[in-house]
Amino acid sequence: MSPLAAKRDTMSSTLTHNAYGKSGVRLTKVTRHGNRQEFKELTVNVQLEGDFALSYTEGDNSKVVATDSMKNTVYVLAAEHPLTDIESFGQTLAKHFIDKYSQVEGSSVHIVEHLWRRINFGGKPHDHSFVSAGDEKRTCTVHATRDKVVIEAGIENLVVAKTTDSKFSGFVRDEYTTLADAEDRIFATALEVSWTYSSPPADFNKTYETVRNTLLEVFANHLSLAVQQTLNAMGEAVLKAIAEIDEITITMPNQHRIAFNLAPLGKENKSEIFYAIDEPFGLITGTLKRNK
Repeated sequence: MSPLAAKRDTMSSTLTHNAYGKSGVRLTKVTRHGNRQEFKELTVNVQLEGDFALSYTEGDNSKVVATDSMKNTVYVLAAEHPLTDIESFGQTLAKHFIDKYSQVEGSSVHIVEHLWRRINFGGKPHDHSFVSAGDEKRTCTVHATRDKVVIEAGIENLVVAKTTDSKFSGFVRDEYTTLADAEDRIFATALEVSWTYSSPPADFNKTYETVRNTLLEVFANHLSLAVQQTLNAMGEAVLKAIAEIDEITITMPNQHRIAFNLAPLGKENKSEIFYAIDEPFGLITGTLKRNK
């Protein structure tokens, strides 16, 4: 018996899960309708699960779909797909790997859209010139098996701030507490939001815009007694607005602004001068699920 075979015979572990794929596939697509053109930039990650155990335990790659083939598949299917929204493209990709390869039992496709908006001149959007939307991203994750497809959409780094209508008081006070009650404070955060569809909506783009606008409207108009309360109000409003959304998760890191004390410098404090701190920061998250 070879040393490698003897080692396998004495191993006391079992491979209970495996997944592999291609990450960081950068894709730019220009869709040309004469002079008016569409411009999309995505980063795509693909992960496959299935009958690949022998590659791990024996180095037998006879059932392995090369990750380079996954990368090429992204580009080929992008060329064939209208790419009007990332959710339907994610479904196409995820289902492709399930349908094409019998050894694949599950596929997950995560897409990040790097947003571009048309440049406006004289109130009119330009046909083929764009400006970056900054660090805000649109996302989706599609999980496909032979039995079902689950679609999760999202927004990353939606940065918002309000200069009043935010309070925080009545919290636990003990020997470790130094924080004072705040009856009026700056409320700033970078929203991370994801939601799961119970069924696909008629228009993914319209639904995305409705979610985004609902979040912004509630944030702006809600009298906040805590970040947690505002988070809950935003989640409830989204579920009320869109029947196809079954669950929503919102994460809100506090982006603190600290009042600078001008008194030692002979100036009056008028609650106008602040400085931002990055760390440490409060991190608030919550998931709301629709009642059946």
